[in-house]
Amino acid sequence: MHDVAVVRYEKPLESLKKTVDLIGGLAGISAQSRVFIKPNFCVWHEGVNFPKYGVLTTARLIEDMLILLKEHGAKDITIIEGVVEIEKKPESTLERVAKGMGLDILAKRYGIKIIDALRGRFTNVTADGVTLSVSKDILEADFIINMPALKTHAQTMVSLGIKNLKGVLSIPSRKKCHTPEGSIDLDYHLSRLPDILSPSLTIIDGIYSLERGPLYTGLAHRSNIIIASKDVLSADKVGATILGIEPHTIPYIVYTADCKGRPIDLSDINIMGDIDIRTALAPHEWEFKQSDSGELPQFFERAGIKGLTYPQADKTMCTYCTDFIYYVIWGILMAKNKDQPFDDIEVLHGRILNPSGEHKHTLLVGQCQVKRNKNNPLISHCVSIKGCPPSRRDLIEAYRQLGIELPDNFLELMEKMAESYYKKYVGRPEFDETFYRIQPA
Repeated sequence: MHDVAVVRYEKPLESLKKTVDLIGGLAGISAQSRVFIKPNFCVWHEGVNFPKYGVLTTARLIEDMLILLKEHGAKDITIIEGVVEIEKKPESTLERVAKGMGLDILAKRYGIKIIDALRGRFTNVTADGVTLSVSKDILEADFIINMPALKTHAQTMVSLGIKNLKGVLSIPSRKKCHTPEGSIDLDYHLSRLPDILSPSLTIIDGIYSLERGPLYTGLAHRSNIIIASKDVLSADKVGATILGIEPHTIPYIVYTADCKGRPIDLSDINIMGDIDIRTALAPHEWEFKQSDSGELPQFFERAGIKGLTYPQADKTMCTYCTDFIYYVIWGILMAKNKDQPFDDIEVLHGRILNPSGEHKHTLLVGQCQVKRNKNNPLISHCVSIKGCPPSRRDLIEAYRQLGIELPDNFLELMEKMAESYYKKYVGRPEFDETFYRIQPA
């Protein structure tokens, strides 16, 4: 049996200590241990109020973990993460996260290191026929504490402990996970991660949870739950159940359980704590649904968009295009002529979609689509946005060619777009920004 603790978050430090103690989570750590903490920092906007609730691991729980480790005698502690950089800047995205959340204060306060996995060394690791390039730094750890947020995910249904390990892969390996090769897909690659990099302890931060994640475009809830286990698959099975999604419906959990010869249900798990995991939270949605016709996302249909075909995003879309696709979507929603039908435009993204041959214009988004379909004879008029990541400036030209009239200051508006998602949480005391900001002593 695998122990999983599920505890209500009530007080700083005390709640996490209770959760970790229930499973003996810090056993095996000594003063000589090299301890690595892997949080979930998937996005950051400099100088913009954006909702972090359920999107990022809370700074509160990270500091609580550091205090517990120090009390346990650990001296060599590192926070490691690899946040994708859409645009190269002198400071990495992780450095901006560290300043924005006050992790740099923690580094000084507790004498810890912060390592950007994407600016470090990598080495290949193979498990069950899958080879991925992993941060050398974390592979040298004696004890890995995996700290994801509690959220659903539009591609993998949930993003919990196993998915969080993807953040220490190299960019080429992350793209490889989104292969279009049939059953060897994103879920299959995720299922091999626990053997490629096995965490010693997984703590799922559910102070806030998120539905229709993984980013702030979803809906956050104050949930006050902490989940902990020494077994990452068990933590994910319980986390998924709390989110209202049965583990047997989640492909990567099915693959992982099969690979390890374990049941898909909770029959091999001993749940500790006083929370009923099936009633703790209302069920969380995970996907952005399409219209009845399947031609548009429901949010486009509700906005009255016509003359456009926009398929649902699939698992082959990597992080670069996932970020860029919000520019594609908001360009349509903010178009000056959105109240008139567009000129029969088909939008293709990811690595497996093909043109239907039934539309006047086809927009290919991203390098993978361009390579796949730029010479496809089914396309009457091809407009491409090349690059990996695609260029935002090229988007403006592509929309001009398609007759989509963007606001003159479209890119400037997009820089502030995250604030529009933040507004729905303003004035609600349960959404407390201090969970994501370390205060100076």
